[in-house]
Amino acid sequence: MGPSQSKLADNLNGLVEGGRVAVTETAAGVSVYQLNGDEATSLLELLGEAGWSKIECFDDGGPIEPHQLADNGDGVRIVALRPELPNDVEAVVTKSGFQQLLDRPVSASVVWVQGLTVTIDTRSVRYCPWWREEPFQVQVCAQSVAKITRVLGKKGPSRDLGRWVLKVPGAIVADEALGPWRESAAANLLRAMAQEIEIDNRLFFRGPPATRFTVASRVAVPADLFASIQSVSGWLLETERELENRHGLLAAEIARTSLRDGSATDMAGVLPAAFEGARIAYAFGVTQQSRDTLKALGDLRKAVSDDTAKMSETTRALGIAVVGAVFSNIALIVARLTLPANSTFVAPAAVLLGIVVAVYVGTVIGSGFHYMWMQKLLRQEWRNSLYRFLSATDYDRLVEKPVKRSEAAFVWMSIAGGLMVALVLVATIFIIQSP
Repeated sequence: MGPSQSKLADNLNGLVEGGRVAVTETAAGVSVYQLNGDEATSLLELLGEAGWSKIECFDDGGPIEPHQLADNGDGVRIVALRPELPNDVEAVVTKSGFQQLLDRPVSASVVWVQGLTVTIDTRSVRYCPWWREEPFQVQVCAQSVAKITRVLGKKGPSRDLGRWVLKVPGAIVADEALGPWRESAAANLLRAMAQEIEIDNRLFFRGPPATRFTVASRVAVPADLFASIQSVSGWLLETERELENRHGLLAAEIARTSLRDGSATDMAGVLPAAFEGARIAYAFGVTQQSRDTLKALGDLRKAVSDDTAKMSETTRALGIAVVGAVFSNIALIVARLTLPANSTFVAPAAVLLGIVVAVYVGTVIGSGFHYMWMQKLLRQEWRNSLYRFLSATDYDRLVEKPVKRSEAAFVWMSIAGGLMVALVLVATIFIIQSP
């Protein structure tokens, strides 16, 4: 039945693309309008092969028999019922039928889409190929923002947002058959983030500063921006209880970080930066980014900047010490080569000076590592007492990574400098003590 179903879908999609034939799919079956006799005859055969039932033909005069189709002109209508489906399953066979289904309220938790090659799980609906019957578990989440988004236009946000939010935000949804779902999902999720939908259907964010975006009922955005929309929406709609709090934070950040009067692509482009600010403010436990939040983050940034600046200064000091040690040992070698061979004080003095210089470099290296150890202990204290509101990912990005980069530079300089000083010291001792 699979190949027959595919042939039927190709035939119906081709008829629709021709622009003359109209197809209406419902949960029960399909109706095809404005067929000519040959098209109707071919379609009857395909419907029968695919297992559709109660197939009937009509023209302007009423029902007609299949053998009369060859003598008929345009204006034939065919209706048929789908093959029997399992409970809580809805199915579509055409691209236009899939779009029509997406425009209707959710009536089943599993949708079979002809032409789809992968299974896509959203929080409330599974989209998969025909005849796939693996169990599906609906995930509880916030389904609507109707109570917090003011609608002045004719079309408000979708009331079943779970069907647009992927269970796994990074799931690949590049399948061509999912095109209508991707476009509808991007539009509905962007509209759900607005604080107000105006009469002209533009999305309004109060700010300050106030911001507006123009988002149609279906929009196509690049894959990376669609992934951003999914990540942000997954956080926004995670729980009904926190929806209003998170929605206010996200809307304020979108207004603060964006340009004025943008498109859907522009709005999707500012979501990563807005999401970061909203998530940090939410973790801090406030409904807006308060002065305390900004002060705490400012203090953290200053502490990290001071720490990295100190490590850079220590690295430069180590470099100067290494250069001084190397040139000092070179000077001792030159002195040994220019003074008379019977000078008895040169060798002991040169060895002593070389060791002193090496010890000096070692002291600089040791003090640097001691500073790194002390700062690590202090950062652990900061983390547990002052900056608990930052998630592990944010803390790693804001603190650990910058500090580790500066520390890595010092470690490599210590290794290289220590080896250089040791080699030059050995060479100095060998040359001075040689006859």
